[in-house]
Amino acid sequence: MASPLRTLLLATLPLAAALYQNGSVTAPCDSPIYCYGDLLKEIELARPFEDSKTFVDLPTTRPQDEVLRAFNNLSRPITNNTALTDFLLEYFGEAGSELEALPTDQLETEAETLLNNIDSATVADFVSQVIDIWPDLTRRYVGAGNCSGCVTSFLPVNRTFVVAGGRFREPYYWDSFWIIEGLLRTRGSFTQIALNIIENFLDFVEEFGFVPNGARRYYLNRSQPPLLTQMVRVYVEYTQNATILGRALPLLEKEYQFWTNNRTVELQRNGKMHSLNHYAVLNTQPRPESYYEDYVTATNATYYNEDGEMFNATEPLDETQIARLYANLASGAESGYDYTSRWLKNPADAVTDTYFPLRSLNTVNIIPVDLNSILYANEITLAEFHQRQGNFSRASHYAARAAARSEAMTAFLWDEEHYSYFDYNLTSGAKNTYTLADNSSISLDLEAPAGSQVAFNPAQFYPFWTGAAPERIKNDPSAIRRVFSRIEALLDDRAGAIAASNLITGQQWDEPNVWPPLQYIIMKGLLNTPIASTAGGNQSSDYVWTQEIALRLAQRYLDSTFCTWRVTGGSTADLPKLDGLPDSENGIMFEKYADNSTIAAGGGGEYEVVEGFGWTNGVLIWAADVFGQQLKTPECGNLTAAPPGGLKAKKRAAVELPAHDARWIKKLGRH
Repeated sequence: MASPLRTLLLATLPLAAALYQNGSVTAPCDSPIYCYGDLLKEIELARPFEDSKTFVDLPTTRPQDEVLRAFNNLSRPITNNTALTDFLLEYFGEAGSELEALPTDQLETEAETLLNNIDSATVADFVSQVIDIWPDLTRRYVGAGNCSGCVTSFLPVNRTFVVAGGRFREPYYWDSFWIIEGLLRTRGSFTQIALNIIENFLDFVEEFGFVPNGARRYYLNRSQPPLLTQMVRVYVEYTQNATILGRALPLLEKEYQFWTNNRTVELQRNGKMHSLNHYAVLNTQPRPESYYEDYVTATNATYYNEDGEMFNATEPLDETQIARLYANLASGAESGYDYTSRWLKNPADAVTDTYFPLRSLNTVNIIPVDLNSILYANEITLAEFHQRQGNFSRASHYAARAAARSEAMTAFLWDEEHYSYFDYNLTSGAKNTYTLADNSSISLDLEAPAGSQVAFNPAQFYPFWTGAAPERIKNDPSAIRRVFSRIEALLDDRAGAIAASNLITGQQWDEPNVWPPLQYIIMKGLLNTPIASTAGGNQSSDYVWTQEIALRLAQRYLDSTFCTWRVTGGSTADLPKLDGLPDSENGIMFEKYADNSTIAAGGGGEYEVVEGFGWTNGVLIWAADVFGQQLKTPECGNLTAAPPGGLKAKKRAAVELPAHDARWIKKLGRH
């Protein structure tokens, strides 16, 4: 069993991970409006907005000192009343008003080659309309107005960029990788915008040493999955223009050092030291953009059972436990998986009737497969970039780092019995290959080849996307077939694509939610299988199988996006708008979908499912480029228009979820 020698926990995380400390408060920035203090706490707990993020996205219309004085003069306690409304209207502007859309005549697409390669005219029409969403998501920063001394939470960016959509009004870090994949294939003006996004993130590394979660001051104590190096790689590979490397390479190394210095855990096995990485944010208060939700998770004295009945919780958390919980919440957000059963100390906590599942978050003490796979890819890519630039000693350095990481991942994350990677839990000193008792009320829908019920999530396939898996596995098509047999089983079992886990918890990065980037990662892992020939020179059956499974998943993803788009107003030349939908409804691309149907959006988590949507569009356009001639017109069945009554009604999707999801629906009210 592994023995962790050094775990970077709250007391020992480097101060570089946070930018503001005052006594017991560790906050993401020094703003008494957007990052810490009485104004933030009292307004967020008064709940003037349904979404906590709305308030911290409001720029001020008066100087900060004047705003603080006016707030201090409000009657106490602060409640969601006329006085608070008047204060907000007088001293704050509109969320997102720091930005402006670009005139559409300045944004051209040149995707004809891609569209002409799609065999189905219906699919080509759909993809063309998705490509046309990019101008609606393109923004430039114009500032918070002409007020001298006015402040905003927005981190200024110098170049145009693409937002994800909805409440996500700013550039987001890891979302942008899949946005760029779509923009590059859109071409025209969007090739430059893809480069702009990369350059904006390089600016952040230059200024802060890392890329924040998003372009907001309240994100300055955390990052997201470090995909900037991979953004540069796909840009250089797709455009065959390596000019950017002159500026980018030293900054990519600087970002790599941030993760090395601030997110490293050292482990020992068989007398040898290994280094792996984890998400670990130094934070002792609620996340500003989810202040109310985090505060309630930490302090609420009640909870709801499966039938919606309210009960008293167990013993309240003490100050140390609350600080640890806030750090784990912020670290979960840094992972991009906010939230998932992957980060629970014990998966059985997800259905316990004693306390909120999120109270048992253990993110800081989990070594994730996906993060280490990405860092492996970054090491390999940095080695390639240095070799391209003629710096062979640095290339050798990073190649050695990658080899060491792959070895460490095999030692601590690979499980030969289940033939899969699993996250490593520092608390238990073991992989999270949990096997649950038959009488567990957790829904485990997939059995491993060995027959036991074990953890499943698409993060287990990252090493086959990035190449971090050892040669004996990643270069053996029969081994790859064994690894990905779970994907075939799920495609056989479910109507939709691949969910984020096999645990039903009510959290958005668990079953039944289907996330576009995870479908991309699985498809890329399958496509990366090397061609192996038989004695007669034909492709091996194992290789053919991996390519067929990748195509099946691409088709299933297309089916989900297209059919859900249709029931929310989408139409093509040969498929008119469904009866009952007004002309103004043109179809919705959602941030996530469901695995039990191809006409259902995802749900759960802290906010309503969002439309737009950057990475959904990017993955669809990428898949259309890769599989275009093989994709078929989706068969959606007998469709009925989604109910009228606004976006929220439509997002509940024109389908009643199957009975096996009833418990998940009930959990939506339990944070």
